[in-house]
This record gives sequence, structure tokens and C-alpha cells, in this order.
Amino acid sequence: MTEQDDPLRVRLDALAPQGLALKRHVLARLLEGHPGWLTTSEAARGGPHRTDASVRGALTTLVRIGAAQHAGQYETGDVVRWKLSPGAHHVVRAFLSQRDQETRPLTPLPPRRAYQQVLRAMYESPGQAFTLKELLNRVWSERTSIRTPLIELFEAGYLLRDLTDESRHGRPEFVFRLNPDARTHADALLCAPTSSPRRP
Repeated sequence: MTEQDDPLRVRLDALAPQGLALKRHVLARLLEGHPGWLTTSEAARGGPHRTDASVRGALTTLVRIGAAQHAGQYETGDVVRWKLSPGAHHVVRAFLSQRDQETRPLTPLPPRRAYQQVLRAMYESPGQAFTLKELLNRVWSERTSIRTPLIELFEAGYLLRDLTDESRHGRPEFVFRLNPDARTHADALLCAPTSSPRRP
């Protein structure tokens, strides 16, 4: 079984975009400290500016999916501590080496006007990366929201994604651009007839 097929790797790849920058940082810190234990503050050091509760939430998620484990105050006689799960360091290292701008495996999508509107806006400026807000400004006369079709296009491999700034406060902001390797499928999706009604 390859690392890509490992159940832990599958669960890591399935982590939601929200809070992903913090989880990646925490994993990197746990990997640096492997096989030792880190306190919550040590795991958060040098990463995105988040509350202690957010850091504990990220660590708890990593424990839930099997990437990390924790020892409570009763066990340590001190404070709660965290470390990578036994045997997880190779999978975690491979996961961290893959940047978010890499594409998801390509999954052809059915023709939908929402997908076409997002792709058309990107085709007008090839090679440029866009935030969600920038794309919405380009299609605002046709749609009031593009978050769902944008994420679906990314998850299907049509788009590449990268963080704008891992240290920014609040929800992480991503930029999206066309995936050159999916150009043939994107062309076909953009030109396909659709029965979706146009907005007035």
C-alpha cells in the first residue's frame, strides 16, 4: 500500500479548507518534535495567529483522524501534551510536502451554468489567480454566490488553489486559478450546452 492509499493519508486529504493552514502548521511542529511530546502552545508557536481554543480544536481533529495522540494532565502531571501517532510520521511528511496549489484528481463534472460562469471569468484572464471575492466581482450580475461551484471545481481537479497568507487572522483566504492539466476538460465543460436558466 502506498502512502497515497494509506487510510490516514486519505483522511488528511479530506480535511476541510477551513482551518487547514493551522492544522498543517501543527502537523509540521509535531513532525519536528517527533517522537517527543509538545504542549498546545509549543505546537502553535510560529504559526497562524489563532486562539488557544482554535489550536486545541485543530489538535483534537488530528487526534480524531488518527494523525496525533494526546496525554492529559492526569497522565503528564503537568499540562496536556500532543505528539504524532505511532507510525504516522511518514504519511504526515508526505502530506505536508504536497502544497495546496497541487490539483485534486480530475473528476469530470456535468455541464452547469454556475461552473461555466466561474470558468469564463478565469478564461478572460488566463494565468491569473483569483480570490473568491475577485471572482464574484466578475460574475456579480449573474450570481450572488460562487463559493459552492468554485469549491466543486477545485475538488474535481479543474482548478489549483493556494493560500494567500498563512499568518492572516480569521478564515484562511485562498486564490484559485485554472489547472493547465485539466484544460481539455475545462474547455469541454465551458462549451457544453446547459439547461440551467439564466438569471434575469
